Amino acid sequence: MRKKEEKFWPKKLLDYAVKIDLIWLVIWGTIFISFVVLDSIFQTAYPGENVFYELDLGVKHIVIKVVENGTFVGVTLLKYIGIILSFIYARKKFPRDYILQIALAFTLLADTILTFDQVSRFGVLAFCFAQYFHLARFAKIKPKYFVGYTFMMLLVLIFANLAKIEDMYALAFIYAFSLGGNLYLTHQWWTKVKDKRPKTFIPKIEREKYDRELVASTCAFWGFFFFILCDMNVALSYLSVTGTIAPEIARYANFFAWLFYYPSQVLISNSSVITGRPISKKSLKKVHVLK
Repeated sequence: MRKKEEKFWPKKLLDYAVKIDLIWLVIWGTIFISFVVLDSIFQTAYPGENVFYELDLGVKHIVIKVVENGTFVGVTLLKYIGIILSFIYARKKFPRDYILQIALAFTLLADTILTFDQVSRFGVLAFCFAQYFHLARFAKIKPKYFVGYTFMMLLVLIFANLAKIEDMYALAFIYAFSLGGNLYLTHQWWTKVKDKRPKTFIPKIEREKYDRELVASTCAFWGFFFFILCDMNVALSYLSVTGTIAPEIARYANFFAWLFYYPSQVLISNSSVITGRPISKKSLKKVHVLK
């Protein structure tokens, strides 16, 4: 009998996407299309403008900001909900991958802070920790190195302070270094997995294990690739907001930042090979009794 060749990685990724709960696919797609369309409409109608809605309650007059710098506040809320859902999805899909969950939790914390203050140092710091935990996943770094990473960040910040360099630029350096490391590691992982692609069909268990790793490495690499494209736009937005470059660039940069950022989080939330549910204490007792 003629042996068939294994499918290429794009087909594997598509097969995996089809297996994801339809509700999640609909939610991801709806959120992405909605904020892209709404952002395009409002940025065209109110370029860089602030729009307020006044509500007179008789005894009190309330002013509500509806559009901020050309962005409808409902769109900001929609984007934020999308990041929360990516975190929830990873917890449900990969309940035993605690490092992925911690990394996404720091990402969520960073987005929460930056939602209220787009130039917050604490928001960037939270993103630095998110990138560290992703590094810990892909480089298999032991928890004790977390102390070393924290010490390295403090040294960079102290040096920046002594050299009179703004803290934000020092944090950006740490963040960019960590993000670049993640892109490199995930590309190495993805390439390695693709290179060991079976030429013929293999036992079902081995095939499923290989397929899961191929999908995870693909999601990881492209997730961080989009992450970097997002942060290039974030950097342009920051320079625009702080007056270093033309102010009107900010609204375009913010739009493209989220165009890449949201898909990156969806992909990264699918970048784990640790499947299955954690073993409960009850199950452990049963195993002990059987022994």
